[in-house]
Amino acid sequence: MTRFDSAPRHAAETIQRFEQAGYWNDEILPDYLRGWAERAPDRVALRTPDRDISFGEFHAASLRLANALLGLGLKKGDVVGIQMPNVPEYMISYMGVTMMGGVLATMHMPYRGGEMEPLLNHGKAKAVICTAALPNHDAPATMLDLKSKVATLEHVLVASDEAPQGTLSLTRMIAEGGATEIADPPKVEDYCTICFTSGTSAAPKGVMRSYQTFAANARIFSPEIDLTQDDVVMVAPPFTHVFGLLCANLCIYTGCVNLLIPLFTPDAYAERLINGRPSVVFSAPAHVAASIKAGLLDDVDLSSIRDVIIAGSVCPPDVAAALEERLPKGRAGQLFGMTEVLLVMQTPLNAGPEVRHTSTGRCTNGIEARISSAEGDILGVGKEGELEMTGYTIMEGYLDNDDANAQAFSADGWFKTGDLATIDADGNVVITGRVKDLINRGGIKINPTDIENAVMAHDAVTQAAVVPMPDDVMGEKACLFVTLKEGSGFGFDEMTEHLAAHGFAKMKWPERLEIIDDMPVTPTRKIIKGELIARLQ
Repeated sequence: MTRFDSAPRHAAETIQRFEQAGYWNDEILPDYLRGWAERAPDRVALRTPDRDISFGEFHAASLRLANALLGLGLKKGDVVGIQMPNVPEYMISYMGVTMMGGVLATMHMPYRGGEMEPLLNHGKAKAVICTAALPNHDAPATMLDLKSKVATLEHVLVASDEAPQGTLSLTRMIAEGGATEIADPPKVEDYCTICFTSGTSAAPKGVMRSYQTFAANARIFSPEIDLTQDDVVMVAPPFTHVFGLLCANLCIYTGCVNLLIPLFTPDAYAERLINGRPSVVFSAPAHVAASIKAGLLDDVDLSSIRDVIIAGSVCPPDVAAALEERLPKGRAGQLFGMTEVLLVMQTPLNAGPEVRHTSTGRCTNGIEARISSAEGDILGVGKEGELEMTGYTIMEGYLDNDDANAQAFSADGWFKTGDLATIDADGNVVITGRVKDLINRGGIKINPTDIENAVMAHDAVTQAAVVPMPDDVMGEKACLFVTLKEGSGFGFDEMTEHLAAHGFAKMKWPERLEIIDDMPVTPTRKIIKGELIARLQ
C-alpha cells in the first residue's frame, strides 16, 4: 500500500468519460517544458528584473534537480514541501519535483511553524524547500525545528550556495545534479501536488492533483484568454497559492514569458507593470486596489497590457473599471477558480464592461455550473443560491478527511463551492456572497475556528468569535469579538502576543478587537455571527 492509496479517486466510468471527451490525455507538464526546450531552447521562459532564463536552461536545471532529489533517496509519490516566493528557484523546484514523480506541497510565505507542522504531517512530507534566512523569517531554522515534529521529514533544502548546518544547498543541487533522463517518470494518473485549502489544524483539507488534470487545465484554459507563445505574462499571486501556480502552468504550456514578481508590494507591482511590459496580467483585487489607491498607476505607460485578469476573491466593479481606465489598449476581466476546482470560468474577453467587471464569466469547456437552494433544489436563471460545479477539474475529495468530503458534495456528486451566486441567461456567473464562514483576506481564505480556539485558551476569555469586516483593499479583514471573565482585561496587544505565542502567522491575526458584555447565541448556545457582523456595519 502506498501513501496515497486512501486518497479519493474518480470512478472508472468518470475517468473514461473525461478521456473519451478529450479532456484528459497522456500529457504532463514536464512534457510541455521539454517540448519548448527542444523546439525553442533560447526562448525566454522566466524573467526577473536582472536576468532571463531560457526554456533550455529552465529544463536542464529542473532535470538536474530531479536527478539530485532521486540521489537523496526520494522516490515517486514522496511529498516535498515548498515555501518560496515567485523566483526562478521556485519554478525549477516545481518542475524538478514533478519530473521525478514527487508530490509538491505548497506552503504560503507568511506561514510559520505553527501553520506548517499539521500540513507537513498530513502529507507525510519527506523533504522541504525554503529560502535562505530573511530579516523577518529564518526559514532554515524553522524547517530544522519541524524535523523534530514531522516524523517523516528527512531533508531541508535551502536556496543558497552555503546552506546552514543540517540542511542542503538547493543551489548546488540544481547546478551539480545529473543530466540523465528520468528512468521511471510519473504516469498521468499519478499525483503531482497537494494543495491545502481552508480547514482546521486538526483536520487539514488537502487537495490532491494528478498530472493529467493539471496539464489538461492549462491546455483547455489557455485559449479562453487567447494566450500564445508571444505573450509576456505577469503573475502577481504567489505560486504557493493555486491561482498563481495554475497561471505558471499556462506559461509552461503556451511557451510564453513568465514575468516574475517575487513578493507583492504596490511599488513592486507597479514597477513590473511599467518596466516589465507584460501583455497579460493575473491579479487579485487587492493587488489592483492597493496600487490604484497609492497613485502608482496614474500617468504611467501601461500600453503593453492587453488583458488584466482578476481572481482570488470577488472584484468590486469600481476597482475593475478604475484599472481599465488606465489601460489605453487593455481590458479588465475576471476568472473563477478554487483549489478544489482549478480554473473553470472566464469572462468573455470581447464582452462589455457590464459583464467583465461584474461577473466571473462562463464555464470553460468540460465544466458545468448550477445554483442550488439550501434545500437542494436546482434554481433557475437569476435565482441566488449556492454555486455547485462538476467536470474534469473538480477534485475527487480531500485527503484523509471524511467529514469534509461528506459536506463538500451534493447527493448527486456536484461540488458545493460554498459561494452564493446567480447565473444569467448567457451563463455568466455572478458571485454574491458566501455560504461558509470563511474570511477572504486578499484572496487567502482564513478559517476562524483555529483562531477562536486559541483565544478561548486565554485565561481572561470566556467566548470568542471571529467575523469578517469589509475592507476596500483586502476585500475582508477579521474582527475578534470576545467576552471576558469578570474583572479580567484583554487588549489588542495582548491578543496579538497570545496568537504569536500559539504559532499563528500575522496574516491570520484579527485587525480589530471588540469586547462585549454578552455574546448573541441561539438556544443551543451557538454564536450568531450574523448579529456580530451587523454590529460592525
